[in-house]
Amino acid sequence: MKKTQNLLTGIIIVAVIALIGIIVWITYNQIINSQKEENTTNTITTNETNTTNNTVVKENEEESTPVESNDDYIGIEEEESANEENTEKTTDERAIELAKETWGEDDSVTFSIERKDGNVYYIAVSSNATTISWYQVNIDTWEISEYY
Repeated sequence: MKKTQNLLTGIIIVAVIALIGIIVWITYNQIINSQKEENTTNTITTNETNTTNNTVVKENEEESTPVESNDDYIGIEEEESANEENTEKTTDERAIELAKETWGEDDSVTFSIERKDGNVYYIAVSSNATTISWYQVNIDTWEISEYY
């Protein structure tokens, strides 16, 4: 009887310790997640403040001195690479927007660049995963024509 009682006491102690461990683990994860959310909010607020400060400096360029930025240093190669990516993205977006304007307002179709041949982009107009029309966009002159 005493051995059974000791065994049951040991099982209860282990269960209580496990329960305390689970509660501590859940609480720890909630604290970490709330800190991550606060850091994300602070980062967004800081970025918005930096953007606002930079905008104010640009508007009042003659009246004030530039505000120091907290941004990390970006090397020339990284800056050129970022500019190329932004330019390419903008060119792609502009080509698709031109095709959308030519096609007209229609929410039932999608537009995608299927091929780039030098300065000419071929844009597919699709509906239900079926290509129904093609456009050819010259990104140098921004001329668009239907491609057959």
